[in-house]
Amino acid sequence: MTTRTPARWRSFATPDLDRAIEAAERQAIVMWRGQPVHFDAVPERIARIDDRDARDRLHSGHTEALEALNPLYEQRLAAWMEGGDVAAAVAKRGPDPTTLAAELEPLSLHGETPYHAALRRYLALIDIEQGDATQADLWHVVRGDAWRNWFGDREVGRAMEATGRANGEAGDLDGWRATEHRLAGQATGEDPTVARAIGVAYASLVGSPEWLADELGVDAGDGAQFVDFASFVRLWKLRRLTALLRYELRLYGSDDPAVQRAYYSGIVSHLTGVAVPEAGYLAAVGRPFASVSDLRSAILGGMLIEVLEQRHGLHWWREPESTQLVERLAGASSVDHALAELGYDALDWRPVLRQIRTRLIGEMSGYGGPNITTRAGTRKV
Repeated sequence: MTTRTPARWRSFATPDLDRAIEAAERQAIVMWRGQPVHFDAVPERIARIDDRDARDRLHSGHTEALEALNPLYEQRLAAWMEGGDVAAAVAKRGPDPTTLAAELEPLSLHGETPYHAALRRYLALIDIEQGDATQADLWHVVRGDAWRNWFGDREVGRAMEATGRANGEAGDLDGWRATEHRLAGQATGEDPTVARAIGVAYASLVGSPEWLADELGVDAGDGAQFVDFASFVRLWKLRRLTALLRYELRLYGSDDPAVQRAYYSGIVSHLTGVAVPEAGYLAAVGRPFASVSDLRSAILGGMLIEVLEQRHGLHWWREPESTQLVERLAGASSVDHALAELGYDALDWRPVLRQIRTRLIGEMSGYGGPNITTRAGTRKV
């Protein structure tokens, strides 16, 4: 089965501008230590740099490249806004972004304390205070280089086969991120949101202590810190998507770039806990309210995981009945159809937050998390 394009995006089609943007991004380079780095590869290069000053310099180059591309992004934004209220147009053909943002407000509130506690812990490991952290620092943290050796090609290949997932390519990603990407697989199904939700469910296995132990042979004690880390990253992704949704609700209501930039930097920085530069205010939005579909996939994926674990146990990926359920979901014609298959009548964000919070060390050990030792000394974070 192939994934079809949602009709609600067709009214915002800008093929000529999209081709121009794609060509400009492909041709854009950032000079780094005398060598050209392709624009798309810069964030990954930043994530791999240990030295903070060097990270900041390359991040500045990436910001300059974004500014050079912004005139094209601005043309596309103007085209999207020509027909009037973007949020209202999207709501006519699909989920209402305003309603979804209101429904997810409790998710942000209940996830705030565990997220910031975990963020402090991981920034402390690289001797950075949370209030001083930037987007570049967070990219470096979420790379998770400390666990790269656990995810060798041979070990992952065997794990993928045991899990019933195709062992495809992961591009420039390595380590646990490459494994997560391969577990997610290519989104195929009748409904694209449901197809991505299935990918979310399988990708979550990379942070499952049972999957790590059974398929990669990771000792439970050794794996506890990584399970915490993977849960933190999952929560960060949810909060970033929520921030983008809130930002877009403001973006299309203003025609002042200065205001739009301030909304982007302020909202995304606030929810992710790190400083995000204004220059990315349009590059972050590939199409109007893509965040809506991505959030629905993340939430539905969490619901699917809960149902699979309840029906088939914590080792659900090994059970043929799990595969049958996943296949039925892949054939679902809509999110509502998928929800009915799972026994729900509406999307519920609580399962995904429960899965995250039960795996966070800070949540299990009390508010604030464990002691972290840095060059500044030992402290509770």
